[in-house]
Amino acid sequence: MTDQSTAPINFRFDAEESFTENCEAFLSSLKDVDPEMAAILIDQWDALLSLCRVGERNLRARSEFNLRVASALDTLRKPAETREGN
Repeated sequence: MTDQSTAPINFRFDAEESFTENCEAFLSSLKDVDPEMAAILIDQWDALLSLCRVGERNLRARSEFNLRVASALDTLRKPAETREGN
C-alpha cells in the first residue's frame, strides 16, 4: 500500500472515448497511484459494474462485493510470508 499523502493524479473521462475505454484508462491511472489497491479494484471490476446499473438495486450483490474487497484488503495487511503460505 502506498502512502495516502501522495498527490492524487488528475484524471478526467474523455468524451471522445467509449465507457469501456474510459474505465480502462481510469484503472490504468490507478496503477500509478497504488498498484495493490488498483489490483483489488481490477479483480472486482465486473462485480462493481453489475452494481452500477441504473434503476436496479441488488443489496445481496453489493454485500458480496463489499466482502470480497474487505477480504482482499485484509490479505494485504497480513505479513508477506503468511500470504505466501510459509
